[in-house]
Amino acid sequence: MSLFSSTRRRLGWVAVGICIAALSGLSELRRADAAATATPTSFVAIEPIRVLDTRVTDTRVTDRTGLIEMRLTEQIALPNGRIIELVPAAATAVSLNVTAVDGIDRNGFGFVTVHPCDVATPNTSNINFRTGQTVPNAVIAPLSPDGRVCFAVYGSAHLLADLNGYFIPLSDSPQGESPSSRYSDSDIDSLLDDKADADLLATLSERVDEISLDAITAERVEAIESDLGEVSESFDSLVSESAEHASTLANLSSDLATVESTLVEHAAQLERDQNTSASPHRISAPSSATMSGVVSNGSDIARRLSGLPVIVSATAGGNLVVIDCADRLCTTSTSTTISDPGGDTIGNSPSVTIGIDGNPVIAHRNLTDADLMVTACDDDACQSSTTTSIATPDVDGITPDIIIGRNGFPVIAHQSHDENNLPLVGHLRVLTCNDRACAGTETLSPIHSSAAVGNASSEIAAGFMPSISLGLDGFPVLAHQVRTHAGASVTASEVQLISCNDIACVGADERVVVLRSSAGGDVGWNPKVAMTPAGTPLVAHLDGASLLITECRDASCFALITNSIATNAVPRIGTLDVQLGHAGQPIVTYTTTTDDLGIGLCHPSGCSTSAVTTVIDTDNIDGISPRFTIDDIGRPIVVSSDLFGDLHIEIPWWVTQ
Repeated sequence: MSLFSSTRRRLGWVAVGICIAALSGLSELRRADAAATATPTSFVAIEPIRVLDTRVTDTRVTDRTGLIEMRLTEQIALPNGRIIELVPAAATAVSLNVTAVDGIDRNGFGFVTVHPCDVATPNTSNINFRTGQTVPNAVIAPLSPDGRVCFAVYGSAHLLADLNGYFIPLSDSPQGESPSSRYSDSDIDSLLDDKADADLLATLSERVDEISLDAITAERVEAIESDLGEVSESFDSLVSESAEHASTLANLSSDLATVESTLVEHAAQLERDQNTSASPHRISAPSSATMSGVVSNGSDIARRLSGLPVIVSATAGGNLVVIDCADRLCTTSTSTTISDPGGDTIGNSPSVTIGIDGNPVIAHRNLTDADLMVTACDDDACQSSTTTSIATPDVDGITPDIIIGRNGFPVIAHQSHDENNLPLVGHLRVLTCNDRACAGTETLSPIHSSAAVGNASSEIAAGFMPSISLGLDGFPVLAHQVRTHAGASVTASEVQLISCNDIACVGADERVVVLRSSAGGDVGWNPKVAMTPAGTPLVAHLDGASLLITECRDASCFALITNSIATNAVPRIGTLDVQLGHAGQPIVTYTTTTDDLGIGLCHPSGCSTSAVTTVIDTDNIDGISPRFTIDDIGRPIVVSSDLFGDLHIEIPWWVTQ
């Protein structure tokens, strides 16, 4: 067979084969698309347009009770003020690009959920963020039957949403918007098969038969084939050279990674050496604050959005002091003293958190009037603030603990007792606020205890040293000590975990789990609860001369495991604090029997895997009532006091190593 005839026939059948393969692939692709969804829809792309920007009104979206609803199937007002109709009434879903801007997390995590407004907010996320982050993501969100889509935030963030398309049923898709809506799947398959088998094949056959090659054309074909051979050899050579270059680049990349790793290790070692040689820093008398007396009722610390700490403390004179630190160790600071015009002692047992506006919010007790108080700061240093007294007939506000709820307002756990009964008759109460300073309408939960008020000589008293956190459902999770009294003697004690079924802990239907109990009053001293990212509680508490951590295996803590973190130099009665580090590892601070600062660190997989404790022993008694926050690189910033009225700030840098 001549080159002319073989080339002619080969070209003809190659062209036919390519066309048949392309049409067959398109037909199979169409069948796969049709089988992929039960209700066929068509996507209509539009020029992206911004439909939501909470920065325009400076209104942050706060937690999952602060939903934003948008009805996209009618005329809507865009952030720029235009009124426009973008999505037809038949639309079933929309395609959005959603961005969380300047996020503020809660309990170490925050997320955005986009969902149809006719269903409850699911426990899923479209965007995850940490404090200070701006995170975008593409979202395909179904619409409710009336065309609404809702945006919910756990934590706090500004939200941006750009609409770039929508989905409508094929039956509602207009001609021209979706070519697939013009024919059914069977019509398309039939037309494609007919075209491939008849018209197209006939046309291609005729074109191939009409090709006539003369001798000159045959010579040109041979020349082209020769050139193609040379090109093929050149291409193979280039591929070989590219492979050699790629290998060289891979070796250089590996060497660069080794150099970078060495530099990072040298930098880390230098920081460790510097921290080892540095002594703990102390604040003895912050400017504009009276700190000459003993810090008689403890202190607390929180991390502002800037990453720097703010400290609250009670002075011997009964005032509340807010210390705004200008660096992590608080060697430079600005202090504000908050006092009562009537001379009441109002700084007792302060607890501080950061509100959604980035300013401190403090729960403290008026020891004179026996009331719970809330102070909401208007700035970092609290030079301007609003203080509210929660006055009730009961003795309230004992050892309060404060967090920010899903609605962005304070939720406070504290102990209370009837003023007509002995203080031994204690109860656990929760204050749920509806504004930043609890100045308006708030909900004070019923008393929570294991027995009704009766004979004080045999009363079961609850609510000692309460701690509060927030579950994934947005409801409070509480830990507290319960004591059984026989007169003034404690005959038994236990530590309880309470999971509320609503945001205000009302209804008397809370889930109560006893984590540990025994005779005497040693169990459950100063329990502190923290929530893991999985939504399971973790409780640290003292039991005799042991520091224990109970890890719940489920949200209700029906399954749990308790591990001993330290048994050396642990006081029978003392104070502690617990939080999760950046790697998820439980970190606990406590006061030792020698009034030094103890640091306990568990493995990220749990305290049953490993736990290491370190005692920071100085010449001073400086580990009393330690509280801490986590800085932006995962190190604890610990504040504690000594017997001389000084505050101590320490950063155990090795915790993250």
